Amino acid sequence: MVYEKDLMPRLAREMGDTNTSNLYYSANMLFSGINDGLADFNLQTPDTQYTVIGSGDAAYFSPDPSIEDQQLLVLCAAIVMTRGEIQKAARTAYSHSNPAGNTNLQRIPEMLDMQARRLEDRVQNIFLNRSRRLVESESCGTELKGAATEVAEGVGITVIETTN
Repeated sequence: MVYEKDLMPRLAREMGDTNTSNLYYSANMLFSGINDGLADFNLQTPDTQYTVIGSGDAAYFSPDPSIEDQQLLVLCAAIVMTRGEIQKAARTAYSHSNPAGNTNLQRIPEMLDMQARRLEDRVQNIFLNRSRRLVESESCGTELKGAATEVAEGVGITVIETTN
């Protein structure tokens, strides 16, 4: 069984919350992030749907997600939480001049957006690799060969033959 609480430390690390003496995200925030990330994950993978059974420390996924899907769930949760940070930073972004120099917090939303895009790229790379593995497993070693055998209006016509 894979419990939601098992993904919380990975999500906290993904969000950069590693100072155990002064954690930024509470357990409730991480649980909410995982649940929201699960909803996004399920939207992106209609062939694999997970639900959460139970609540609190006893909440677990059904069916059990693979190691790869656990990583995707953590990344989807990190994207959700980063998008929330972008909204929060956008509300408080400002530039302030003082005698010691400028304090410019206007680029924080932009930097967080770059982080969210980096996380989204990681998710897409995992999905791409999953698709490649699926295609390779379904081809079962079938080799496709072809050569232009005829020409029609200057364009070669290729006949594809399969061999096992």
